[in-house]
Amino acid sequence: MTLIDRYIAINFLKAAAVVLVLLLVLFSFLALTDELDDVGQGSFTTVDAIAVVILTLPTRIIDLLPVTALLASVLGLGALANHGELLALRAAGMSPWRIARGLLLLMTVVVVTTMVARATLIPQVERQAQEYRSKTLPQTALGGAEFWSRHENRFIRVGGVDFGRIPRDIEIYELGVRGRLQRLLQAHKADIVDDRKWLLHDVEERVLGEDSVQHKRMATLSWQSFLTPEQMATLIAPAHALSVFDLYAYIHEMEGSGVDTRQYQAMLWQQLSLPTALFAMTLLGLPFVLASMNSRTPGFRVLLGGVAGIGFYLFDQITSHLSTLLDLPPAPTALAPSAVLLLLAVIGISRTA
Repeated sequence: MTLIDRYIAINFLKAAAVVLVLLLVLFSFLALTDELDDVGQGSFTTVDAIAVVILTLPTRIIDLLPVTALLASVLGLGALANHGELLALRAAGMSPWRIARGLLLLMTVVVVTTMVARATLIPQVERQAQEYRSKTLPQTALGGAEFWSRHENRFIRVGGVDFGRIPRDIEIYELGVRGRLQRLLQAHKADIVDDRKWLLHDVEERVLGEDSVQHKRMATLSWQSFLTPEQMATLIAPAHALSVFDLYAYIHEMEGSGVDTRQYQAMLWQQLSLPTALFAMTLLGLPFVLASMNSRTPGFRVLLGGVAGIGFYLFDQITSHLSTLLDLPPAPTALAPSAVLLLLAVIGISRTA
């Protein structure tokens, strides 16, 4: 990276830091407002609410990166244009693609860091946030990998969750009169078919009578879950918190089991489209600035960048939901918004060359 590349990248980073801090403050405040609504439920306190907001910061940062990249590109390059530095670079014969090189090198580092964080950091901190949220639920405990819950005379223990979505090492206890154990189910793992139905695998059933125990082994067993949606949200990781590897492994594991994985296929391809989106957003700021060096104010550039960023976010969310609702192919549907944006950026830069 040359001195010019570093100088352009530093201006981009300064603008990105300002934009990201402002957006994080706004969205973290909104998230804290939501978490504070649960204070007082169970043992959930204000400190727990703040902890949840802090733990979900990495996810929030990644979600805001595309818009941040566009606004940082517009502001960072706009600052160079306002001081005549961008005009001097163009007068010296530097092409728009040469100017963009420093940004692309920097964005490559950002993309690699983001993908590593998605695979390692995000699942861990989201799991910790789930542990704090579990304090709002009665008769439910989540600690480390283990989950316990109770409903009337039934208890369930889950030893862990594979790929964020598949409960394993399951024990289900049913008590009779005077709290006496009546039935015990043990299963290696379970497929969550829907909110109320689990399909248990490698099941051992023990029914305890007054003076005998009936023992049975089954390959599978359908079990009606008593867990509420809130308890399920504590046990099972949200789709956005899963890494690319967990999503792929979960989809592969569920093939042929009857579980609808379209949502997770869409999420997988949406995560894989993030690098394209970041490069596209970064490049899109360059034609904005080059085309308006002499005629537009910084405020107008920011407005254009903000409108483009919001438009991309809405387009991306709409296509993601359409993929699930209309059963569209997840890969092209998820990649389309980023690909269209990248094409527009390339066309815009070529026209300003």
